[in-house]
Amino acid sequence: MKSSPIYIQIAERIKADWLSNPLDTEVRKLPTQEELSASYNVSRSTIVRSLSKLVAEGYLHSQQGSGVYIRNYVSDRSGMDYISLIVPNLHASVIVQVCLGAERRARQLGYQPLLASSDNSVEQEKSLISKHLLAGVKGIALYPVVRDIAEIENDYLNTWDTNIPLVSMDIGYDSWPCNRVHFDNFRLGYDMTRMLIRHGHKNIAFFHISHLTLHNTIMDRGRGWEAAMKEAGLDIPETYLNWPGADLEIRDLKDDFVSEARSLMNLNPRPDAVICWDDPAAAKMINALLSIGVKVPADIRVVGFDCYPLVSRLFHPLFPTSKPDFARLGELAVDVLKEAIEAKRTHCSVYYYPVSVLWRDNRSPNEENTEVENTTISD
Repeated sequence: MKSSPIYIQIAERIKADWLSNPLDTEVRKLPTQEELSASYNVSRSTIVRSLSKLVAEGYLHSQQGSGVYIRNYVSDRSGMDYISLIVPNLHASVIVQVCLGAERRARQLGYQPLLASSDNSVEQEKSLISKHLLAGVKGIALYPVVRDIAEIENDYLNTWDTNIPLVSMDIGYDSWPCNRVHFDNFRLGYDMTRMLIRHGHKNIAFFHISHLTLHNTIMDRGRGWEAAMKEAGLDIPETYLNWPGADLEIRDLKDDFVSEARSLMNLNPRPDAVICWDDPAAAKMINALLSIGVKVPADIRVVGFDCYPLVSRLFHPLFPTSKPDFARLGELAVDVLKEAIEAKRTHCSVYYYPVSVLWRDNRSPNEENTEVENTTISD
């Protein structure tokens, strides 16, 4: 915890001091912000951030003009059915969109969502699920933390046997006995590669990560890349398959990507395009390539995924990306969860939602941006 921001440390201390029993029927009001500030020896602004975090996670509720109260899950329900919405963080724009879609659909269907962040910790994710189950939620919509091979072998969700249904969003594994809602990332990787080939690229590299990290979004896009290359009769050199390193973890990458850019341009044959796992990674790669004197997209084209708003608004040159509807993903997850709650479908299914490729090219002012629809959806 010492490496965590101070407001997160204080939030955890408040939980330990005041929230030991989520089913306590006694309505309890927290001390004022000034009193908490003095008690924990931190600034009032830190207390405000800590309390906001706990409110967002569903532990507390704020009443304007009255104060902050420990959420009483038993007496506060007022006939409303709750569902759990747990995500890895509340900062990424794509996660925010998922939350907005899931919350909107939940309220339309008569459910009150309990929103919580696992802070990219599997243990925190497990703890939050346990707390929400104790609170009496009817179902759980989970955007999971990415697992690695060592974690998935003994993952707590492998033996999910509660009668409370769970739906995973975007990330999920075959060993989990639950419904899953995914973007069709295999088809997306295939379509992006096919578009690159259509624009004259033949030596197309893919930014791999360690096979020990089971990030199925990236892995599925990589399989789509391989399938499109094979279909087009284009060989993938062994050096491409091993670039930038078999054991590379995303968290171990430096922000400047310079070493990866240099190793990319030293591949034989020299790539004329590279597929990065998302827009921020693509933007970092473009900056790194430019810093070592490589012209983008004249020498090599870089593409990303997910149409990150900040990248699209602030980064130049623009590059091809994709247009996933993250809000719709959240809505679909709640729809599937409702069916499971009402026992309309008792077996576990995997739902694939299509994603469009958005082709953006600044090289030619006469070449318009185009959107390529992926219309495949399967169950």
